[in-house]
Amino acid sequence: MVIITEANEGAPSTDDIEMEHLDLAPFVGKEFITIDDAREFYNSYAYRRGFSIREAGGYTSAKSGEVTSVRWLCSNEGFSKNYKEAQKALENSTSQTTLEKERAPIRTGCKARFRIRFEGGVWKVSVFEDDHNHPLVVSPSKKRSLRSHRSMGPEDKEIIKAMNAQNIESAKIHEYLGDKHGGKKNLRFKKKDVANVITVENQQLVDKNVEATLVYFQKKQQEDPEFFYDVEVDEGGQLKNLFWVDGRARRAFQEFGDIVTFDTTYRTNRFLMPLAPFIGVNHHRRCVFFGMAMLRSEHIAGFVWLFKTWVKAMYGKKPRAIITDQDPAMRIAIKEVFPNTVHRCCQWHVMRKAREHLGAIYNLKPDFKKELKRVINHSNTVSEFEEKWWSMLDTNNLMQNRHLKNMYEARFEWVPAYFRDYFFTGMSSSQRSESMNAALKIWTYSHSSMYRLVLHLEKMVEGNWQKESDEDIASLTAVHKWSTLIR
Repeated sequence: MVIITEANEGAPSTDDIEMEHLDLAPFVGKEFITIDDAREFYNSYAYRRGFSIREAGGYTSAKSGEVTSVRWLCSNEGFSKNYKEAQKALENSTSQTTLEKERAPIRTGCKARFRIRFEGGVWKVSVFEDDHNHPLVVSPSKKRSLRSHRSMGPEDKEIIKAMNAQNIESAKIHEYLGDKHGGKKNLRFKKKDVANVITVENQQLVDKNVEATLVYFQKKQQEDPEFFYDVEVDEGGQLKNLFWVDGRARRAFQEFGDIVTFDTTYRTNRFLMPLAPFIGVNHHRRCVFFGMAMLRSEHIAGFVWLFKTWVKAMYGKKPRAIITDQDPAMRIAIKEVFPNTVHRCCQWHVMRKAREHLGAIYNLKPDFKKELKRVINHSNTVSEFEEKWWSMLDTNNLMQNRHLKNMYEARFEWVPAYFRDYFFTGMSSSQRSESMNAALKIWTYSHSSMYRLVLHLEKMVEGNWQKESDEDIASLTAVHKWSTLIR
C-alpha cells in the first residue's frame, strides 16, 4: 500500500499507520443508534486513514417503506473514463507528493466499503472491506481537502456572505479566511467551496430581488395602465430574461422610434445579467429610453423572445433601423424578428475592439490610428473607402493583419460609406455612444441589487423625461430675435 506524505523524512511508516488506527477501525457487528452516527464514524475513520467516502444508496423495505440498509464506498470505487490516461501520467510522474497527483480525477476500482443494516432496533455493520488499491494520504492539510472531509462552519459562511455583499472575489475571501485561521493549510474547504456558497447566496438574492422587482412592476401598472413588463423563466422557474417599459416611452416610440440602438454590454457586477436598453433620439436630439431588459441568456432564443416582446409592447411597430454590437446570436435574431429593418453595428464598439487588438500597432505607428479613422469616417462612397483602405494597408505593410482583415470582411455592417442612403439622426456617432455608455455604466457598476438597480434606472429615465419637458417649455416660450441686414 502506498502512503502519500509531504516529506519522506520523519514520515510514519505504513505499519505505524495501520497500528495507530487498529483499535478505531470498524468491524462487522459494531452497533450505532442512527445512520448519521455510522456515517460520522466511518468518515472519521476514513480521515485518519487518508481516503474519502461517498454514499452509495441503500435498501428500502417494500412492505414498510423504511430504510433497512445503507452503504458507503471509497471515493475511488469504480473507474473513470480517463482512468488509463491518468494512471499512465501518475506512474510516469517522479514525485509522490505533488498536489496534482492527489487531485487526479480518477477512480481506481477500489473495493473498500462499509455497510450497515437495521437489526433489533439498532444499526449494525454487516460489511466492512478495508483493502485500498490506491495511495492513502497522510498529510493533514491534504486530508482536509478530500471531498468527504471538507466542511465549513456557520461563522465562515456568514463571513463569506458579508464579503460577497461587498462584491469581494471568492479568491480574496478564501485568502482572508486562510489568514484568519492561521494559514490555508488549516482550512477544511477550498476556493471552490467558497464559490459554491456565493453561488447559492447569489441565487437566493436573485430570487428575492426578482420577487421585489415584480411587486414593484405591479405597483407601477396600477399607477400607469400603459406600463408594460414581461418575464421569461426556465424549466425550474428561475428568471431567464426580464423586460419593462413605461407608458410614456411606448407613446414616444410611435413618434421617435424609427432609429434605435440596442446594447448588451452593460453588465450588473454581481449577477452578470447584462442590462440591455433600447434607446432612441427625441426632437431635442436627446436620448430617450424605449424599454429596458435584463438577460441571463444571450442566445438566439433569448434575443428572439426579447425582440418579439418589445414589438408587442410597442403596439406592433418595428424600427426602420437598429444599431447593435457585433453579437452573432443577436444578428440572427434580428433577421428573424426584423427582416425589413436595416441592421447596423455600432462603430464605437467596433473601434473599441480595434483598440484592444491594434494597440501594439498604434504604439509603433502613431499616425496609423488617425489615418484609420480618416479612412472610415471621411470616405463618402464605397469605392472611395475601398481605395483608401487598401492604400492604407499597403503603405503601413498591414495586408496580413488578422484583425484588420476581420474588420474589412464585416465592413457592410458598420462602415459609414455603406449607409449613406440612410438617416441615423446622429445615433451612430461615437461621441453619443461613448457618453451613453459612460452614463449607464455608473448605474450598472454601483448597484448590485436587481431591485435597487431598477429603482435607480427609473430615476434616470424620469430625469430624462423632465429634461425633455423643460426643453419643450423653453422652445415654446423662447423669444427669437431676427435681424435683417440692410445694405
